[in-house]
Amino acid sequence: MLWNSLWLGCPSQELLGLRHTRLPASNASADKRLHVRLKTAPTNRCSAPLSGIVRRLPIILLLAVLSAQSATAKTIFVTPNGGGPGYAADGSLAAAQTEAFSSATMRAVLPGDIVQLLLDTPDAAATLYRERVVLSQKRSGERAPVVIRGLGARTRIVGKSVDQVRDCPMPEDDAERSCGDLYAFLSSPRKPDLLTALVASPDSEIEEGPRSARSRLAIPIGRAGRLADAACLDLDRVDSVVVEDLTFEDCWMTAIRAIGSRRIAFRRSLIIGGSYGLAARGQADHPSDQVIVEDVTWVQDASGFDRAKLTRDGPFRCRDGRATERGCPGVMWRSIPWGASHHGAYEHFNGALLGGTDLKGGIIFRRNTILAAFNGIRLKAASCDALPASELSPTTCPYNANLWIYENLFSYVRDNPVELEIWSTKVHIFGNRIHNAHAWFSFDNMGGGPVFVYGNRGWFDDIPAVARSPSAPGDAPCLRRPVPRNGTEEGFDPRLDRRFDYLKARWLPVGVEQVEASGRVVWMDPLELACDASIAGRVIKLALSPRGAPPDTFRYATHAPIYVFNNSWYLRSPVTGIGAAANLRHWNNAILFCEPDTPGYQPSLCKATPEVFNAARCGREFVRSDDLGRYFGAEGNIPFFDCFRWLPMDENGQDIPSLRSAFDHDVSNNGFPQAFAQIADFERHGRMADPGFRAPERGDFTLVRGAAAATSACLVSEAADGRLACVDAPAGRAFAGAVAPDGQLYGGPSSSGFRPPN
Repeated sequence: MLWNSLWLGCPSQELLGLRHTRLPASNASADKRLHVRLKTAPTNRCSAPLSGIVRRLPIILLLAVLSAQSATAKTIFVTPNGGGPGYAADGSLAAAQTEAFSSATMRAVLPGDIVQLLLDTPDAAATLYRERVVLSQKRSGERAPVVIRGLGARTRIVGKSVDQVRDCPMPEDDAERSCGDLYAFLSSPRKPDLLTALVASPDSEIEEGPRSARSRLAIPIGRAGRLADAACLDLDRVDSVVVEDLTFEDCWMTAIRAIGSRRIAFRRSLIIGGSYGLAARGQADHPSDQVIVEDVTWVQDASGFDRAKLTRDGPFRCRDGRATERGCPGVMWRSIPWGASHHGAYEHFNGALLGGTDLKGGIIFRRNTILAAFNGIRLKAASCDALPASELSPTTCPYNANLWIYENLFSYVRDNPVELEIWSTKVHIFGNRIHNAHAWFSFDNMGGGPVFVYGNRGWFDDIPAVARSPSAPGDAPCLRRPVPRNGTEEGFDPRLDRRFDYLKARWLPVGVEQVEASGRVVWMDPLELACDASIAGRVIKLALSPRGAPPDTFRYATHAPIYVFNNSWYLRSPVTGIGAAANLRHWNNAILFCEPDTPGYQPSLCKATPEVFNAARCGREFVRSDDLGRYFGAEGNIPFFDCFRWLPMDENGQDIPSLRSAFDHDVSNNGFPQAFAQIADFERHGRMADPGFRAPERGDFTLVRGAAAATSACLVSEAADGRLACVDAPAGRAFAGAVAPDGQLYGGPSSSGFRPPN
């Protein structure tokens, strides 16, 4: 399809001072729609007479205009309640009469229309839109989208607090507390999670068996029961929609929820709070594809920020008065154990800016700023969960294909900046900055491939759950007050170690994760709920088959490798661990471990965590843990691999040599583990040297003169079949790390397959 800027629009476009957005042109058909701008008196809807358009259009567009005359697109001006005037960002009158921003108004919207949110008074600092709005069943074969546009920070869509959504106070004692019976609306899942509950239809049967226990994904999309209105904007079977230039505030559980919708663009917006920014789910009869999230800032946990001064572009002001471009730690980072935010009392944080189930490609996630959040982007191919791992393919599982995740900032991310579950293929993750995050790239239990991870920069200056950073003290450090329960030595904390079951609208007793349909009680794991759980971190998350998993159920990237190359990292944590490398190609990465005499070194920040290695504890959930080990480099105090084995294994604990990995041409100041020196595919050309980063503790990975990373004998090249290889590099053609000697950011191989979409 051709994309044109046919902005001939309503008078509002001049009055509002908004940037024009490039929108897709429709087919040349009788119902083709154009955006028109007139210089007439303001009104709540406008269309252009043909004569007014002809005077301003080049001759080449006349035929398109003639075909569109019978159905010209409209701009619909809205204020929260409608009826009165609406004002532009500069306070001038944009429309003498407006309509209410409501589901009723949206029923009259057609493809190609623009819904423009306005100020309700000319001098308003911000106009608050509090009504939940549904845009439903806008199906069309044409490309012209419905556009929902605001005035940036001055048009704020305000939702409900998480307590209002639950409407069920936590009990003070250890008993279950129920606040409503939703069995009449929603079937009872055996293993529910927030994402599944949020995207469930009222008549759908949610079935989550043992296979799904390790792939919890919470997206709020129910259309009945407790979560029916847990979104500020609902998109229900919409073919094309653009949401832009808005601020969403306290939209728990999600700012935008999309079911069975496609061609969604969400851009240039600020989100404060919420489990999700955009939560989307495809359906068999209404597939979801072509999703774009770009130039969005999401501050999930705003407790560390000065909320009154939050803007989309920053700099961001913290409660303690600091101004920073990378956000501020809040209670989720500093005070709450990882387990409590993953599946305990604070599970409402367990979301992402983009959370999706069964989304087809392409998906573009670019230039976003994700601050003080649990995850960045999290995608799950839920419809493929019941397939045997050996039967997964792009044909049997057509989801999470053609993903482009690039040029984002992830800062203070408690779990995963990027998390892909069950199946993904043709994934590009590049040019991202990752500051203070836990497990950066999560491919645990993910089949598919190829995945390309390149040109990313990652660093740290803080550790979650403990106040160790003088530059960002934040809230009080994590503190648990466990009480002995059910014979567990560690005990459970009544404030933290309990879940709210959103489907059944009840608080479970302390330490209970769920009660299965059979009546069997499943207890939380106290080891996952401790303050020191999940603070070690890692760059690449690749696990192993869990105990008791049926054969052919655990997934590895068998379709094509995971390529990790030309990245720059300043680390206090292992490259990978709590699992095995599986079909991984790790080349030309420049790694600086935080050791004495490195920039930003602090003993409390840079010691190995945990200090005492315990293989039985770190791999207790795997089919085997007897040979998991801690592997240091040739020198240094931080493990290169931790809780790790070289080869992956199947559900019976047998090695899978066909999924062996290759590490080579990397630069590491600590060198590489000697235990793998005899493995042919491990660092035959690796170099132990300081990479030569200028100021990695501040995220500056440009190279100093004479840097070791300025040269490499490996040039990563794409073959005709799309696979990558290290080829001999002509002098001066290759380097290690994300930044070239001339300061340019590495953009991948020069082939067309590495050119991002427009």
